[in-house]
Amino acid sequence: MIERATPHFGRLVFDRDAIVRAALRAYVETYLKRIARFWYPASDGAEWMGDPKRGAIYNDDGEGNYEVVAWTEAGVVGLACEIGAGSIEQLGLSLDAVTGGPDDVRGAVPGLPAELEPAFVVAVGMLDVGEEHGERRAGVGFWLHGDRVGGTLLAVDDPYRAHGAVRLAAWGLLYNGRLLPLSCESYRPRPGWIVTYHDRPQDAPAHAVIDAVVDRRLAGPTEFTPAELETLLLPTPDPKRVRGAQRRLQKVGITWPGSPEIPEEPT
Repeated sequence: MIERATPHFGRLVFDRDAIVRAALRAYVETYLKRIARFWYPASDGAEWMGDPKRGAIYNDDGEGNYEVVAWTEAGVVGLACEIGAGSIEQLGLSLDAVTGGPDDVRGAVPGLPAELEPAFVVAVGMLDVGEEHGERRAGVGFWLHGDRVGGTLLAVDDPYRAHGAVRLAAWGLLYNGRLLPLSCESYRPRPGWIVTYHDRPQDAPAHAVIDAVVDRRLAGPTEFTPAELETLLLPTPDPKRVRGAQRRLQKVGITWPGSPEIPEEPT
């Protein structure tokens, strides 16, 4: 774990295991949000690859802004992009230097340790690709390796010109192992206004179930118990949404009682 005090984002705390847990939890929230008894998940849309040892999450807001956080045993790499502020616009990548690969966004993670190159490559592989020039799109990044942390996120002088930085700062502002949703004030970055903790008492039982299931999954594949589902789910959830959640969560090793295998949707 390492801490950094920043003028615009406040005190950021980066911890590899906490970030992985928060990524898994955010993914689970994403696909339970319309069938479970809680409000305001951290993610509007998430994609997952790998596992808690080596993997990545793609987290977007449904409007074209996103971040990718990837991890290995060696540490974490995060890259973010907002519309109109990718590698060409924000990192100064020239058109003749576009490769469609890691070098397009290497400027977001200066000083990246060699040990984090595998995580960096995985993160780059999940980035969007520019339609016109074919570049990998990210405008800001961070890396975490042991007790060292770096990247352009920590060198932000003007947050209004470092688009996407607030999305990565949220990973240094975890709350009890949970990624929090961005505040509606996050467009004006300043300490205390980046993320929002929606502390609704009626949501607490559902969040307790999610916490328990995520913690079990970090130790190995797991499944909900019938009692957990009774606490977690709405009285009459949409069967199609339930099936979709089952399909998505089995990808991360979390299943319903009896571990039913849910087939992929037909293409």
